[in-house]
Amino acid sequence: MARDAWKSLRFAHSFLRRRLVHVNLQLLYDCNFRCRICDFWGDRYRNTPRLTAAQVRLAAGKLAALGPMIVSIGGGEPLLHEELPEITRILAAAHFPVMICNGWFVTRERARELFEAGLYEASVSVDYADSRRHDAQRGMAGAFDKAVEALRILHENRVHPLQRVHMISVIMDDNIDEVEPLIRLAREIGVTYLVTFYSDGRGNRSRQVSAKEISRRLLELKARHPDFLALPGFIDRFGEMEDGGVRPCHAGRNLLNVDCQGNVTRCIDRLSDPVGNILTDDVVVLRDRLLSSARSDGCGDCWTSCRGSIESVMYGRNRLGDLRAYYRMVRPVPLVKDVPGRPAS
Repeated sequence: MARDAWKSLRFAHSFLRRRLVHVNLQLLYDCNFRCRICDFWGDRYRNTPRLTAAQVRLAAGKLAALGPMIVSIGGGEPLLHEELPEITRILAAAHFPVMICNGWFVTRERARELFEAGLYEASVSVDYADSRRHDAQRGMAGAFDKAVEALRILHENRVHPLQRVHMISVIMDDNIDEVEPLIRLAREIGVTYLVTFYSDGRGNRSRQVSAKEISRRLLELKARHPDFLALPGFIDRFGEMEDGGVRPCHAGRNLLNVDCQGNVTRCIDRLSDPVGNILTDDVVVLRDRLLSSARSDGCGDCWTSCRGSIESVMYGRNRLGDLRAYYRMVRPVPLVKDVPGRPAS
């Protein structure tokens, strides 16, 4: 607890000074799903080596020199990595590891192991309340049932109230009507609900529904459902995608991406434009290169949650409101064994 308090104080200092505070860490590109909104499982990335626990230890130590960060563990499917518990433990020493997964490989033993290693947050992707539509989107029969089961298992096997479990949906042009049923399903399970917006950089879906209409409808849902935790400033700005993008982009200033080879880019959609490698280069040099890249690049083509949540709180028009909403996203949740009427797992 003393370690976490110290990390939190240092993180708040970095956040208030608008420094780098969030890392997307792609441990691997392997995945058992064949999602239509992602291309990491395709031939282009097949057989790419994974980051090892030893490499993550080196990277985590370098990043710690810049201050504690939220490290979003992803892939591919992170639970395919055989060293994931050890990697989580390494990251938790100086950072705040969180994870997004598809739920397929979640077991009670693995959930408990990850939370005991120091995982702060686990999110499971569910895009449709209709199981058939979710399975088709993810390219795997049974994906919906496994995701719902994973959410229950993760929620029931947390070991500290500060650990959170979320259902998260990628908002596309054909699933806006699915959001309210998913919010209700998340509430039934005992977890909270988040959204991110589809990025053209990782797939080939075309938009047919107005971004402003999607934004309006999500804000209405948020007003009615307190368990829908996406920041209002994040949802509100999605409508700007119709006006040429959400600009300026602060990726590189506050956010960076590290792929499974250690290559450092501003974001996950800029994998072909690395500024260096976290395993071989000085982290201060990498930071300066990221800042230089951010100043010269006018991109604003995505508005995903990794970027949008940070920028809403740091630069948004209603920062106080977004800070209150952010607190709801991270505040303690009683463990299942401490909730009256709920049996322990």
